[in-house]
Amino acid sequence: MKHHDEYDLLAVGGGTAGLVSAAGGAYLGVRSAIAEKAALGGDCLWTGCVPSKAVIASARVAHAMRDAERYGLTSAAPKHAFADVMARMRSARGIVAHHDDPQRFRDMGVDVHFGAARFLSNREIEVEGVGRLRAKRFVIATGAIPVAPPIPGLEEAGYLDHHSLFETDHLPDRVTVLGAGPIGLEMAQVMSRLGASVTVLEMADRVLPKEDPDVADRLRAMLEEEGLTIRLGERVETVEITHEGKVLTTTSGNRLVTDELFVATGRRPFLEGLDLDRAGVRVAGGSVSVDAGMRTSARNIWAAGDVTGGLQFTHVADQQAKAVLRNALLPGSTKVRYDNVPWVTYTDPEIAHVGLSQRDAEARGGTTFTYELDDLDRAIVDGVGRGVVKISADARGRILGATILGAHAGELIMPIVLAKTNGLKLSHVANTIFPYPTLVEGVKRAANEYQRRRLDGAGGEVLKKVISWLT
Repeated sequence: MKHHDEYDLLAVGGGTAGLVSAAGGAYLGVRSAIAEKAALGGDCLWTGCVPSKAVIASARVAHAMRDAERYGLTSAAPKHAFADVMARMRSARGIVAHHDDPQRFRDMGVDVHFGAARFLSNREIEVEGVGRLRAKRFVIATGAIPVAPPIPGLEEAGYLDHHSLFETDHLPDRVTVLGAGPIGLEMAQVMSRLGASVTVLEMADRVLPKEDPDVADRLRAMLEEEGLTIRLGERVETVEITHEGKVLTTTSGNRLVTDELFVATGRRPFLEGLDLDRAGVRVAGGSVSVDAGMRTSARNIWAAGDVTGGLQFTHVADQQAKAVLRNALLPGSTKVRYDNVPWVTYTDPEIAHVGLSQRDAEARGGTTFTYELDDLDRAIVDGVGRGVVKISADARGRILGATILGAHAGELIMPIVLAKTNGLKLSHVANTIFPYPTLVEGVKRAANEYQRRRLDGAGGEVLKKVISWLT
């Protein structure tokens, strides 16, 4: 391995943001390095995006087997071999892991150092087992970790979270999920479809509080029809272990017995042991403070990814890291914008969203155009007609936001994201030829509602009179 007295760019943390920063720096010809305490790939590869989607795929097949009669086939009760499902997940994760192989980055020209890092100053870190490393510029990219609520007895009783779940090979008969956010609902549905009796407890008055209320309520009803029990407005007061199992009591006086707990109540930036104060890096609200260009309070140190406490998505970390490269290594500067960031909740069906919510868009004078997927030909023949496309736009047809509930919603949202990002209007979407029969036609149908509304207005009446006169 080639070592340097001082790096031009050193990423602390080997998740998406750190990898993109270091690899990008090497590509631009500067001396780059990564200091990572465990393994390259971060939360996305090891405990998030990749393993969760693998088990979601297995659970979807199990549900399809059980639901085969809807397609004119004989239903079959899947034999639940949870250990085999997890083995398949780990195999898939291992294949994906080659993208983040340390040797691949070394071949790019990036020095990879393993060991916990701490700052000694704004120009130097110490890596356990490696020694001191100096750099002109640093990128803090240490990610985030699950956080559990301070419930008396919870730590003593033990629980799973989205880190430890993927290390187990046993699925208990009864599982209680704390939290009805994206991770909680995704894994609750997985465990239910793979044979567990699942109860979800949520302190708020609805699931997925960041999503469109109507869409969130629709998804909740679908999950309950599948067999999940979802209790809203339930705050766990205590947890204890008895001969019955793990016993939860809630502030409303309910008592629930379960075999295992899955805690999905949030994540927090990982800052332990970094000694950021020695580098002059300010922390606020438990996350590294950055400006719009991802620079911290130390002028030669940037931060990117979940550690900054914003939108905790891999694709956001990637975009932030690219902004770091632009601002740290090239003349001029760029700001990261978040108004066109899409996100997806990977339940079945999925929820995908971009931009303003329907409520916020309409508060700004926008109008929402809706198309129910139960009337879409491809959704009908595929048996996935339960869902909706909602697109909000201003009076000129400029897209303000959109939400889709439906099969493959994460893919269906992309024409809207592309149009919104590039300033295209709903009329452009409506005038685009979409292949028939496809699910993405639902997006075009919602855009057609905008065109129809225009024809119903004063301008449309004038056009109709002109056509009548001409004919």
